[in-house]
Amino acid sequence: MLRLTGVLFAIAANGLFATSDTLVKLLSLRYPIFQIIAMQAGVACIVVGIVIWRDKACRLSAVRNPKMLIGRGFLAGIGTVSGFYAFSLLPLADVYAITFGSPLVVTVAAAWLLGERTGPARWGAILVGFSGILIMVQPGYTALSLGHLAAFLNVFVGAGVILIMRTIGSQENRAIMVAAVMAGQLTASLPGMYLSHAPAWSDLGLVTLSGFVMVSAQFLMLEALRRAPASSVAPMQYTKLVWALPIGLFVFGDEPKPHVLAGAFVVIGSVLYLLAHGRRAENRMAQLRRSGAERVEPSVQPQCLEGKKLG
Repeated sequence: MLRLTGVLFAIAANGLFATSDTLVKLLSLRYPIFQIIAMQAGVACIVVGIVIWRDKACRLSAVRNPKMLIGRGFLAGIGTVSGFYAFSLLPLADVYAITFGSPLVVTVAAAWLLGERTGPARWGAILVGFSGILIMVQPGYTALSLGHLAAFLNVFVGAGVILIMRTIGSQENRAIMVAAVMAGQLTASLPGMYLSHAPAWSDLGLVTLSGFVMVSAQFLMLEALRRAPASSVAPMQYTKLVWALPIGLFVFGDEPKPHVLAGAFVVIGSVLYLLAHGRRAENRMAQLRRSGAERVEPSVQPQCLEGKKLG
């Protein structure tokens, strides 16, 4: 039941992320992305401040991994700038489809940096996944725009975020982790704030809603990861494509591109295979640990009894 609740939270979080991204795309028609980031993060900081005060997590001693949190904030700043820029130039579905490649980069990075074993089957799935990205962008047939490059940058930033969250996700206070994201976004918005101008009164509601929805999605995703394993939560990011296709069509007039959808399904299939393969490996390791404990227990028990008699 707890796992199911976590999955439902993840679906809701990704729905809110898609809603926030839609509002960002609407605002990008009238404001520079740096100003949108600052306005959105400013609203979100109010919510985060309230949660930190309620959780009594404002003490420095509440931070257990300061360097990792700074890295999380740094990546959040870069990822938000690149993501918002990609949204301003490309359809939502195109950006989502490209960024679905982040788990593939995580698998490669884990093999090289963390020494995780990656067999031929997993390497094959990784190559298939990257071929799906090539199907989406069609190099040589369509010109790559700065929006595509920004989306590709987001792939690597997303991979870095996943690796950090795998390390500290269960150790840090949820409000502290979201605060690191907000701090990174505000810092990233500073270089371009000279381009900003006073928002129209009619847009203040969109700005407020965007910030509130975004920070709510952050908290929901953290809660999902606490209730269910990452292998169950991660695939739920693909539900964003379900939201992006009708939003793109009916709100922005972006018709779905067959090659983007085909490539997206190839990437999704390869990532799901990697997740299933990893889950089977974890189950095998757990069974080996249990069988090893059962073999050791009979030989250990008499020694414990003998020790009690001698004492």
